[in-house]
Amino acid sequence: MTDDILSATVIAPTTDRMSRAYTWQKDLLLSTDDDSEWNAPYNYIYICNLVLDNLQAATQGDDQTRNRLKAEALTQRAYYLFTLANLYGKDYVAESAATDLSVPLMLHADLEAVAKRATVKEVYDQVINDLTAAVATTDFPDAGRNYIHPGKLASMALLARVYLFKGDYVNALKYANEVLAKKSTLFDWNVLSFSNPLKPTAATILNNPLPQNNIENIYSKTASNQGLLTRFMASSDLLSVLDQKDLRYVFNFTRLTSTGAASTSVNPDFLGTTPNFSIGVPEMMLIKAECLARSGDKDGAVALLNALRVKRFKPADYVAVSATTTDDALIKVLSERRRELLFRGVRWFELKRLNRDERFRKNLSRVVSGQTYTLEANSERYLLQIAPKIIAINPLIIQNPR
Repeated sequence: MTDDILSATVIAPTTDRMSRAYTWQKDLLLSTDDDSEWNAPYNYIYICNLVLDNLQAATQGDDQTRNRLKAEALTQRAYYLFTLANLYGKDYVAESAATDLSVPLMLHADLEAVAKRATVKEVYDQVINDLTAAVATTDFPDAGRNYIHPGKLASMALLARVYLFKGDYVNALKYANEVLAKKSTLFDWNVLSFSNPLKPTAATILNNPLPQNNIENIYSKTASNQGLLTRFMASSDLLSVLDQKDLRYVFNFTRLTSTGAASTSVNPDFLGTTPNFSIGVPEMMLIKAECLARSGDKDGAVALLNALRVKRFKPADYVAVSATTTDDALIKVLSERRRELLFRGVRWFELKRLNRDERFRKNLSRVVSGQTYTLEANSERYLLQIAPKIIAINPLIIQNPR
């Protein structure tokens, strides 16, 4: 549904859910459809709640282990609540957050619970409370035992993201700074090389770090739906902000078909075995840069951009960026976010928050079988439809306006 995507496989807007989403239809789900975007996060939240409800009564382990696991569960629950809130609720608008509807808050492992939709403010408050409690846990180490387990830095990084989307740039900057003070390592894309320069698939990239081994990652999250994502191409809008000498373009896209024949379209060819939704050092740098630009420090913002970009171009191709005004710096930061966080699962949320600002408001459009479909900025269709099956089970849940 974002402006990064182009599809040649969608030929009609009603053939399946993907086609309906691609053309921003009023009804995305049929009465018989399940919704994995809703069901999977709530399943993970249930697991977190099961841990939190029973941890103190566990007879094995010690208090140190229990405290660590509690902090991990709070962090994971916060991640999924925040994701749900930004899919099904409005973005955070201070003037209306206390009345805008978001998603049900499920805070205990009760399969029979019937909950109504909480407000945007209530969900954001819960997410921040969970993460703040995790960060305050003495027995929670900065880094998890392995990439599956988040550590305190993961909670802090997620707080920086949440505060950014809340529009609280003071706290977003605070947590980004705290993370970067302890972890600031960047991966240099110059160490990558092709065994076949014409087709940059994961199998042909040498020295390719898997997401779980990436030195930039702070909070590792990967997705298993690579097959779905590779059905799409890069939109012309996305290509307009990607420099073809940028290694993020070189290593993530190909102009070849699956058979190796030349293609006029640009297709994702992901750097890694699965799409990487992790939160890492670059995102913290970009959050800090955006906060600095918004506070008037254009030079500080641009310095962060250049520190990142020098690792994303060959030395001969690298050109430092500069900004003439704070607005110019902010525009450059937001463009860099789009390039660096490409297919990281945040672009939809990004469009929603930026549409509130007249400087960045954007209408989306795409053509399918000769017909143009449009999604206007701040449209009600930025809120995903809640599955009719869910509402049939729990009538307290109010459907999003369509």
